[in-house]
Amino acid sequence: MKRFAVASAWLAAFLLVIPTAGLAVAASSLHEPAAFLGWYLVLLALAYILGLIPLALIGLAPDWLRALVTAMVMYVIALVTPLTTAMASFPIHVIRCGGLPLVATDFAAAKSYTMPSSEYYLVTPLDSRFFCTEDEARAARYHRWPVP
Repeated sequence: MKRFAVASAWLAAFLLVIPTAGLAVAASSLHEPAAFLGWYLVLLALAYILGLIPLALIGLAPDWLRALVTAMVMYVIALVTPLTTAMASFPIHVIRCGGLPLVATDFAAAKSYTMPSSEYYLVTPLDSRFFCTEDEARAARYHRWPVP
C-alpha cells in the first residue's frame, strides 16, 4: 500500500502540479482565465482520479516511472475522448502555433472561430478545432465570430 501511495503522489505531480504551472502561464494571456482554468482543472482532476485505476494495475518499478507511464496513458485517452479532446490538445496547439491558436467550434452547426485578441476568446470542451492563422480557418469554411 505504501508503494501505491508514493506512486499516486507522483501521479498527482505529473497530472496536477506540473500542468497547472504551465496552464497558469497560458491562461494569463486569456480574457477569461478563470473559466479556462476551471474547465482545465476539472479535466486534470478527472484524469488523476481515473488514472488511479491503471496505476494500481501497472507493476513497474520505480514508482515515479509507474506514475509517468500512467500519466501518458491518461493523456492519450483524453486526446481521443469526446468532450476532453479540445482541452487536452490545446497545449499542443499553443506550441504548434507559437502562441494562442484560433479556437473554432462546430457546436450547433456554428462553424465559427474566435481570435485570441477577442474578448470572447475561450477554450471549452465544446470547441472542435484549432487554427494557427485566419487563412487556415477560412480554407476550412469557418467564419469569424464575432464579426468585426
